Amino acid sequence: MKTKHNPLLWLFLPIVTLILFSCSDHDGDDTFRMDVRKGIIIVNEGSYYSQINGSMDFLDFTTGQLQRNVFDKVNLRTLGGTPNNAIVCGGKLFVATTDENRVEVLNARTLKAAEPVVIPQPREMCTDGTAVYVSSYSGKVYKINAATAQIAATSEVVGAQLEGIAAAHGYVYVANSCNPDYTYNTNVVKLNAGNLAKVKDVTVAANPNVLATDGENVFVCSWGNYYDVPATAQKIDAADQVTVLANAQYMAYHGGSLYLIHAPWGGTTTYQRYDVQSQSLSTLPIGTEVFSPCNIGVDPLSGDIYVSSLSENPDSPGSASYTTDGYLVRYSQSGQFIQRYEVGVIPGTLLFVNN
Repeated sequence: MKTKHNPLLWLFLPIVTLILFSCSDHDGDDTFRMDVRKGIIIVNEGSYYSQINGSMDFLDFTTGQLQRNVFDKVNLRTLGGTPNNAIVCGGKLFVATTDENRVEVLNARTLKAAEPVVIPQPREMCTDGTAVYVSSYSGKVYKINAATAQIAATSEVVGAQLEGIAAAHGYVYVANSCNPDYTYNTNVVKLNAGNLAKVKDVTVAANPNVLATDGENVFVCSWGNYYDVPATAQKIDAADQVTVLANAQYMAYHGGSLYLIHAPWGGTTTYQRYDVQSQSLSTLPIGTEVFSPCNIGVDPLSGDIYVSSLSENPDSPGSASYTTDGYLVRYSQSGQFIQRYEVGVIPGTLLFVNN
């Protein structure tokens, strides 16, 4: 599974910012209906080791209300083990569910599930607007035709435990994070977006995990070794030259800036904004509302910042809980606290939608 705060099991995440979806409120039966318009889809990973299935929540920007377990209520079943990422393309919502060896294919407005795409241990996804690209612990990358929801291409084995993925200027970049024996790799693999043929390896800092793009550059968060090699945010430019930007595990791109979280194991969490054009860093005054961050996202319309978090373990004060519900915190563009929302266990994916 993707456990974000155990130094040996941090094998997960990145964040997706797209646009699509509102909803109604009924009991959990076949009369429940969704009409998803403007808001955030929150995909909660659950806990593999505690046999807690993942779930999906929806924060409706129109009503200001957060609805829990919307996938379960619409489809009368759970997402299953470790739903790891979600993305919208072609009117469909794709959800990578690692432990179920499938990518769920949902109607993006109603969340009604169709036939899933069978992919072994899918992890992260990206889109170029017509296809969805999926990284996998099989060491391969898969291309899904969004219109038909069928696999259109499959790469050769290009790594081991592939994580973050991004599409930019006709290529797909994928993070080769680590190996099953927890030795860490130092490469992002560049593939041709058309047929997924490998183009080259790009050398980055150890344990690359999270990828994002502004359409030209690809940004990478490498997580180091959770001890004496720190997490590092880097930029891969169009010529595949790598520049170190800051220390960070999580990031979101919005409006020419990267929003960064640096949460060192056992250290103090810091929040920064990196201006890509001026190459300058500024501090975000995000306070103690976040106990143990899972991810960060920025509303592409309002610019508000959202940070998801684990809760404090009620049985072990001072440590994070991987078995109880987490929460989502909303901040203004300047980092001022606005609101907190209760969500599911390990809220790892924040997907902004506006349909």
